[in-house]
Amino acid sequence: MKVLSVLSRPVKEKLAHADHRDLTSSGFWIGHLLMIAATIAGVYLAAQAGLQQAILFDDITSKETNYYLRQSLYDEVNTNVEILRKYNEEYFSRGISVQELKQNNPKISRYVWETMKYSPNTLETPSYFLSEIQNFYRNVDDLIEKREKFTYGPTYATKLLVEQLDNMEKNVLPKLAANSNKLADELMVYNVDVREEKDIASE
Repeated sequence: MKVLSVLSRPVKEKLAHADHRDLTSSGFWIGHLLMIAATIAGVYLAAQAGLQQAILFDDITSKETNYYLRQSLYDEVNTNVEILRKYNEEYFSRGISVQELKQNNPKISRYVWETMKYSPNTLETPSYFLSEIQNFYRNVDDLIEKREKFTYGPTYATKLLVEQLDNMEKNVLPKLAANSNKLADELMVYNVDVREEKDIASE
């Protein structure tokens, strides 16, 4: 205890001789309160700015992902329509044997469509496109199966298949392309040019 008393004596002496007039000055307290308020406001504004940037980044990333998803879906379905039109002209619409029909069954790709089942962005795609494309694949599969079993003759089956292809080519795909382009335009506002990457890939 004596040691502590000896060590604290110089501190007490300094406090006793210190000038405490500032503590009684209103300017001292106002200045400190303003400094504290400014610090709190600065921290709050910085947090708000950070939150806004995080939300903006998340929005841009989501739109970019959705653009690529819908553009990939467009490319896949468009290619499948072309394959089915060729298949219809060369085999489906002709009075050929079951064996020849089955041997030339169109090999359409559904990689993107199947992969979309596992993508969290799929449900951000307008339901119109999902239901139309789902119906398209289901109806096409049904027509090909019935044609191969001779449940439908070539003329009737061709009529139904062409209706499916025309709807996809004239209605659904143009709307899907417009939807993708809208996302691309929104991204360009933030200087994210997704079309440029597509152009590079197509070269």
